[in-house]
Amino acid sequence: MSKINQKTVGSDIYTVLGQARMNDADRQAAISALGHAEAIVDAMFWVKNRVAALGNYLLKPSLKH
Repeated sequence: MSKINQKTVGSDIYTVLGQARMNDADRQAAISALGHAEAIVDAMFWVKNRVAALGNYLLKPSLKH
């Protein structure tokens, strides 16, 4: 998720990470891992939407019986 989405959604996990008692290196690693996880989820949603769009095109010929 981009920073715009984080602010729009009101993501509290970044606030919790900012307030947690940990050193800066661990905090940056946690934020980086969260960013990577969000990127993977965004990619999965993109693939799901593309497959769903292809499904509509692939199903149309079979419905013309």
